[in-house]
Amino acid sequence: MSIKTTNQRERIYEVVRDAHAHLTADQVYGILKQEDHSIGVATVYRNLKYLYEHKIINRIQHPDYGYVYDANLSYHYHFHCIECNKMRDIVDLYDEQLNREVEQKFGGKVMSHMTVFHGICEDCLAKKKKDN
Repeated sequence: MSIKTTNQRERIYEVVRDAHAHLTADQVYGILKQEDHSIGVATVYRNLKYLYEHKIINRIQHPDYGYVYDANLSYHYHFHCIECNKMRDIVDLYDEQLNREVEQKFGGKVMSHMTVFHGICEDCLAKKKKDN
């Protein structure tokens, strides 16, 4: 990380990076507490905000949990399962052309865009099929 680091900030980043999931601040805090780290929940929130503002991690608005965080900084979309509430990355489909079309229609300069698809994930569909 090319920012001012502290041991706590570094460990918070590692938790988000290693999770391979989208975590809430409370989930990050819970993982750290399980590891017996003496860290306050406010410190976790403050450092997640700092890491996001310095473009070290990504922050996505979850429809039920508020912000969730992940370390995937590439341009990508998200899929939110309305059954299990998991948020998943959709990679390799990001459409840069959409930025240009919005610029042409509304003027200005689009830096990026964020899209969240809502539906039922493959695992939940399989479970529903099995239950029926």
